[in-house]
Amino acid sequence: MTIRPYALLLSGFSLQLAHAQTPAPAPSRSVIIEALKHQPTPPPATEVPLYKTQYEAPQAAYTVPPLAPYKGPRKPIKNVIFMIGDGMGPAQVMGGLLANHGQLFMQQAQATGLSLTQNQYGKITDSAAGATAMATGHKTYNAALAIDSAGHEFRSIMHDARAHGKATGMVVGCELTDATPAAFAIVHPDRNDHEAIAAKYLSAPIDFMYAGGLQYFTQRKDQQNLLTAWQRQGYQVATTPAEAAALTGPKAVALLAPGGPKPVAERTAAYMRQGVDKALEILGRNKDGFFLMIEGSQIDDAGHFNNTTYNVQEVLDFDQQVGRAFAFAAANGETLVIVTADHETGGYSLVEGDSQAGKVVANFASNKHTAVMVPVFAYGPGSELFTGMYQNTDLYFRLKKALGWK
Repeated sequence: MTIRPYALLLSGFSLQLAHAQTPAPAPSRSVIIEALKHQPTPPPATEVPLYKTQYEAPQAAYTVPPLAPYKGPRKPIKNVIFMIGDGMGPAQVMGGLLANHGQLFMQQAQATGLSLTQNQYGKITDSAAGATAMATGHKTYNAALAIDSAGHEFRSIMHDARAHGKATGMVVGCELTDATPAAFAIVHPDRNDHEAIAAKYLSAPIDFMYAGGLQYFTQRKDQQNLLTAWQRQGYQVATTPAEAAALTGPKAVALLAPGGPKPVAERTAAYMRQGVDKALEILGRNKDGFFLMIEGSQIDDAGHFNNTTYNVQEVLDFDQQVGRAFAFAAANGETLVIVTADHETGGYSLVEGDSQAGKVVANFASNKHTAVMVPVFAYGPGSELFTGMYQNTDLYFRLKKALGWK
């Protein structure tokens, strides 16, 4: 019997927990994924479960009605929705398109481009370096959050947005302390220091946060409860979906899972939908607009685990949030939406596809990130600035140009 490296990894964590004198928090999604990335690529298994190589939808997952773009006079950009499909390369997008019977909201973008994702040393990036590039306009080493190998600290676009009077927010399908959201919020040399990153969120320029990772704020080695510290700063705090639904802001944080939220088939698409809707509701009240980052975090996980069904489900969940963002932008004509990725994961390739059946058959070349360029989709005023092929750092500078920020 072939035992996958991550199975050994999980069993190792279980033994450690069993021998602990006091119960410890379960290993988080990001800890497992980070360890998996350092395992050798597994040899081909003699038998792979069908769901890992093939997805077939019994019916259309959702309809994609034609979107009527805003047709009024051109307005200055008031709002930005920056969306990241973690690990989403061109093949992942195509897999979603086939699975949803030949239709995705991403198809309705008004401009498309390609982003090159290599890190500071020209190597394959991780999510920390990739998010830092997009959030700050600077390349860095893998694992770094808004800081480079020389110790230079960088100001993220969230600081710029707040300086211009905008509300700021993040909705992610991972721990709040994970690499992508953290690079937009704080500065730290190592993405794996979850408790240290959690503490830095108390001074982050973020008004609304919706994520997992509760254990790093409440089950800490220093015995602090950071939720009460947030409350002293005027934040409303939610730890259940019902509490999250009742948030009114203007400052609020919802941490709805001890570690990373469950995969989409278990958590249902309602998790991201609630977060996006609540973010637009709260941030949308700010007269000067908002900057909202949304991450479909677990497309990456599906690539690391070489799971086609998981991959398709996460892409479709993310695309539905893209549809909500595009519709919001079409309605007001003052919102720019950017959809992209930090890197591709898994060397995903489509070996068979049937859009009528919603069938996807795929192979993976690796359980790690790859050097494949990733798509950029833009919608709304300023979208014309995002065509072409360019470095991921250029997303930051093109955004600032669209907004008229020096």
